[in-house]
Amino acid sequence: MRIKKYAAAFLAATTVLGSLAACGDDKPVVTPTQPPVSDDQGSKDDEGGKDDTPTATPTPAATPIPDRDLGGMEIIIGDHWSPEEPAEPTNAQEEATAKYRQEIFAKYNFKMQSKTVAGWGEMTDTCVNSITAGEPAAQLFELDYRFVAKPMANGLFYDLATLDELDFSEDKWSVAVKELMTKGDSIYGMRAQKAEPRGGVVWNKRLFEEAGLDPDLPYDLQASGEWTWSKFEELCAKLTRDTNADGVTDIYATVSQGAATMGCLVAGSGTDWFVKDANGNLVNNMGSKEVLDALNFAVDLYQKGYEMPQPADSQWDYFIPAFQEGKAAMQFNEEYVCQPGNIYGDGMEDAVGFVMPPKPDGAAAYRSYVCDNITIIPSCYDAETAGNIAFAYNVYTMATPGYDDPNDWKETYYNHFEDERAVDETIVMFNDGVSTFFKLETLVPADLGPDLLWVYPFANVTPADQVAAIKDSWDAILAEVNQ
Repeated sequence: MRIKKYAAAFLAATTVLGSLAACGDDKPVVTPTQPPVSDDQGSKDDEGGKDDTPTATPTPAATPIPDRDLGGMEIIIGDHWSPEEPAEPTNAQEEATAKYRQEIFAKYNFKMQSKTVAGWGEMTDTCVNSITAGEPAAQLFELDYRFVAKPMANGLFYDLATLDELDFSEDKWSVAVKELMTKGDSIYGMRAQKAEPRGGVVWNKRLFEEAGLDPDLPYDLQASGEWTWSKFEELCAKLTRDTNADGVTDIYATVSQGAATMGCLVAGSGTDWFVKDANGNLVNNMGSKEVLDALNFAVDLYQKGYEMPQPADSQWDYFIPAFQEGKAAMQFNEEYVCQPGNIYGDGMEDAVGFVMPPKPDGAAAYRSYVCDNITIIPSCYDAETAGNIAFAYNVYTMATPGYDDPNDWKETYYNHFEDERAVDETIVMFNDGVSTFFKLETLVPADLGPDLLWVYPFANVTPADQVAAIKDSWDAILAEVNQ
C-alpha cells in the first residue's frame, strides 16, 4: 500500500509578478488575487512543461525586514506556465498564504503576480529581445535552466550580488542555483526554494526479496555510509539471476539509459564533465581521474553482464518497460519517475525505493545533481529599481506565518514515494545545500550526447580514448563560452 500524506502543496516559495515600470516605460497593470501555483520547469517532458512537483517551504528571513515604501510598484515575473486567471485557494494553507501576501502588499506598497509572457519554446527570445530593447516583458523572469547560458554571457542579467536587499546566506535560497549562476564575485540568478531532486538509484523491492536481500537494504547502506561502488557491484552479482537454469540471464541487476548511468556515477563522485576555475570560467574535466574512474566503473558493470543490454530492434527508451516489467532490479534515473502518475509512481505494481547514487569507495559524502528554474532580474534596470524589485521578491517569498516549520517541505514529498525513508533520508540530502549541484553542462550551448553520452558502453574504444578524441573540440566550445 502506498503511503500518501496529502498535505497541501505549499505555494510560499513560488515566484511572483504584476507589472512595474520597465526599463523606462510603463507596463499594463495586473492585479493579483491569489498566490501563484508551483512553478517547476517540467521534469516530465522535453518541452519544459510544468510538472506537479511541489515547491519546498522556505524558512523565514534570518534578519528583520526594514520598512520600505515601494510606491505602488506592480511587478510581473514572467514564466511560460501561469494560468490567465489565478486559481482560488483550495485549503487553509493556501488561504493563509493569500492573506499573508495581501498584508505584505499593503505594508510595503507593491503588488506581484505570475504571468505567462511566452510559451516554453519562445521564452528565451522574449526575455533576450525585450531586455535588449530596454523594455523587458517582465521585471523578473523564470527561465528554464537550459536557457540561461547565452543571456548571462551577454550581460542581460542583473548582478544580484550588488544588491543589499538579497542575503544568499539565508536558508530559503537554493545553494545549487546560486553556485550555477555565480561567476567570480557576481551572482546572476536565484531561486527562493530548494532545487528539484534529480539523479539517484531506483530499485524494485520485490526483486531484492526474491534474491534473498532485505528490500530496504539500499536505505540501510546509505544510512551507514556503505552505499559505495564496491557494495553496489556486490549487490549486482546477487541480483543478476538465471532463474530457470538455462544458462541465460533472466533478471539483470540494472537497466538504465547510458547517459543516466554515467551522469549519476560522475555526480556521485562529486564532480562533473565541466568545472569552474577560480575566475568562474568553465574547464573541461572529462579527462580527470574522477570522471574516468566513474566511466570505467559503468563500463565494467556492463561487461560483467550486470547491465541489461538493449534488445535488438527496441526503441531508445527500452529501459523503462524493462524496469516496469521486473526484468532488472535497479535503475539509475531521476526522482520524478517515482511520483504519482509518472513512469513508476503508478506505472508498476512492485514497490520501489530511491537513494542517492553510490559513492566511490573511500569518498566522504554522497553527491548528486538537481535542476530548477532560474529567477533573474533584467540588467537594464538602474540600481534603485533593481533593488526595489529584489526587496519585493524577498518579502514575497518569505514563509507564510504558521507554515514556516523547516520540515514542512517534507509533507508534499511523502506523496511521491511508497516509503517515508526516501524523503527522510534521501531527499533530505538533496535539500541540505551541500550534497547536490547543478550540472554545468547546462551552461554549455552544445550537445555532449553524440560525443560521449550516447557512446556508452564504449564497445570499440576505452572511455579514456573517447575523452581524448573529443578534447580539442570541447576545449574550443568552452573557450567560446568563457569569452
